Amino acid sequence: MKKKLIQLVKLGLFVSVLVLALMVRKKNYAEIPIPGQSADEYSYSWVGLSLIRLGMPVGISGIDGYQNSLFRYVNVDRFFQTVSSGDPLEINYPWMDHPPLLGLITGGYAYLSGARVFEDTTTAIIRKPIIIISTLSVALLMVYCWINFGFLTSVTAGLLYATTPLIVLSGRMIQAENAIIPCMLGVMICLSLYLKKRENLWLVGAAVLSGLSTLFKLTGVVNYLLVLLVLINQHQGLNRKFRDDFGFFLIMALPISFWFVIYGGVYGGENFKNILFSNYNRFYGIGPNSIIELIRNQRLTQHKFLPEAAIIGGWMVFLGRLMKEKIKSLGLNVTILALLAYLVVYILFGSQPYGWYAFPFWPMLIILLAEFLVSGFEKNKRLVPGFFLSVMILGANLAGLINVFEFQPWANYWRIGITLVFLLLILKPVLRVKKLSLSRWIILLLIAAVVYTNVAYLNKINLDFWWQNIS
Repeated sequence: MKKKLIQLVKLGLFVSVLVLALMVRKKNYAEIPIPGQSADEYSYSWVGLSLIRLGMPVGISGIDGYQNSLFRYVNVDRFFQTVSSGDPLEINYPWMDHPPLLGLITGGYAYLSGARVFEDTTTAIIRKPIIIISTLSVALLMVYCWINFGFLTSVTAGLLYATTPLIVLSGRMIQAENAIIPCMLGVMICLSLYLKKRENLWLVGAAVLSGLSTLFKLTGVVNYLLVLLVLINQHQGLNRKFRDDFGFFLIMALPISFWFVIYGGVYGGENFKNILFSNYNRFYGIGPNSIIELIRNQRLTQHKFLPEAAIIGGWMVFLGRLMKEKIKSLGLNVTILALLAYLVVYILFGSQPYGWYAFPFWPMLIILLAEFLVSGFEKNKRLVPGFFLSVMILGANLAGLINVFEFQPWANYWRIGITLVFLLLILKPVLRVKKLSLSRWIILLLIAAVVYTNVAYLNKINLDFWWQNIS
C-alpha cells in the first residue's frame, strides 16, 4: 500500500511538472517571440499547407539554386508593419531547403483549423503544435533522467527545463530543432534501455526515431552519430558485436531517411541536388570562434539574446566531466556523447549564428546540471560547487527581475546569507560532522527559488518588456 502511494505521488509530481511546462509555454505564445522575427516559422507552415492544398511545396528560402520564384506581399500577423522592411517576400517552389515533416505538422494543423491561404497561418494557430512538441520534450527528458539517475534528478531536470526562460521561449518557435530534440531524447532513452536490457526492440526504436529526425531537418543525422558513438563506447571498439548492432540499426533507420531523397526526386532531382549544394556552400557565419560564442552567447533568434546562467552552468559541468578520465555512469556517458555528437553537427552544418541551431544542446546541459546538483547533495559531496552554481543561477534570475537600485534594501541580507552558508559548507570537514542535512536542504531551496524566479521572469515578458529589455 505504501509503495503504491509513493508511486502515485511520483506520478502526480511528474504530471504537475508537465502541466507547469505547458502553462508557461502557452502564456503569450502568439506574441512572444515577436511573429516574423524568423520567417522560417511561416515558411514551414506554408510548405505543409501548400503540399496539402496544391500538391507542391511552396515556401520562403534565402539560398540560391531555385529556378521558380514569385514576389508576394503575404501580410500575415501584420508582418510588414512589425518587422519587415516593406519589400515583398520571395516565394520559391518547389521548396527543398529542408525535409517536409515539420511543415506537414504545423501546416496540417493550420489546415484542420480552417486555414486555406497563407494569410490564415497566424502564429496563434501554427505555434500550437510546436508547444505540444516542446512539452513532450520535457516529458522525455524526465523519463530519461528517471531511468538513469532516479526520480529526484528527473523532477529537478524537468523543472529547470520546463521553466528556464530561454528554453521556454525557444520552445514556442517553429524550428526543426524543436522537433529534433524529442527524437534525440527518445533515442537516448532507447539506447539506455537497450544497453541495460539487451532487447532489440529498443534498438529498433532508436532507429525509427533517428530516421524520423532526418525528415525534420538533415541535422537530425546527429542521432546516427549518437548511436555510433554510444555503441563504440559500449563495445570498446569496432568489434563484431558493434558491427552487428550498428548494422542492424542502419538497416532499420536508413530506409526512413531515404524518403527525403524520394521526395526530392518526385519534385525534380536536379532542383533537389542544386538546393543541397547551395545549402552546403552557404556563408559560414558562425566563424572559427563558434564554440566560445556558443558558450558565451545564448541566442533566441539571430539578433535577440537572452543570457541564461543555467545554460552556462551546464557548460561548466560538461567541461568538468570531460576532465575525468572515465565515467562509469551509463546515463552520463550517453548524455555527454549526445552533446559531443551535436557539437560536431553544429560545427559542420552551422552556417549562420541563428539561435535555434543551439537549441538541441540545452536538454543535455540541463540534464548534466541537474544530475550534478542532485547527486552531490544525495551523496553529501560537491556541496560547495553545487551551492556556487545554484547561487549563480539564482543571482542571474534576480538581476533579471529587479534592477540594482531596487535590490539595495536586500543587499546586506544577500551578502551575509551567502557568506554564512558558504562558511558552513567549507567548515563541515573541520567540524567533523558526518551529515549536514541542513546544507542539502539549502541546495534544494535554492533550486526551488531558481524555478520560482524563472516563472516570475516569464510572467513579466510581454510586448513592452520584449522591446525594452531583451536585446
